[in-house]
Amino acid sequence: PSSVSAAAARCAAHSAMQGGPARLITDNGSASRQTPFWICPECGNMLHPKEDKASRTLKRECRHCMRLDDADSNLVHVNDMRPEGGLSEAGADTVADPTLPRASGTECNSCGHTEAVFFQAPMKSDEGMKLIFMCTKCAYRWKQ
Repeated sequence: PSSVSAAAARCAAHSAMQGGPARLITDNGSASRQTPFWICPECGNMLHPKEDKASRTLKRECRHCMRLDDADSNLVHVNDMRPEGGLSEAGADTVADPTLPRASGTECNSCGHTEAVFFQAPMKSDEGMKLIFMCTKCAYRWKQ
């Protein structure tokens, strides 16, 4: 309890130096790429995954105040090796390239816009070339 109040005082002092309340940890909008990170509602420390061997369930435990909660899912860690944007050779500014042909009437699966630029790109050695379409509104890419 005394260390909790000391930690709260340090957090308040840090917030005052930063000119406002402490910022909350938020995700970047891509839930599938986020490793779960839980905060103890009692003391503000990180909750760690722990197996309850008696009930064979996953719990979240605070190693500071010993709070124990049920876990919402069995996901403990995400190790996603895929690159963030998929095809990395074409940037979002590709849609502004005036030399690329434009296709109207092709609907974007992401935003529903009906205009896209397209170009050919080599795939794996045995697949040959594929057409890559890129939405002119949101820069979403898809193959055909």
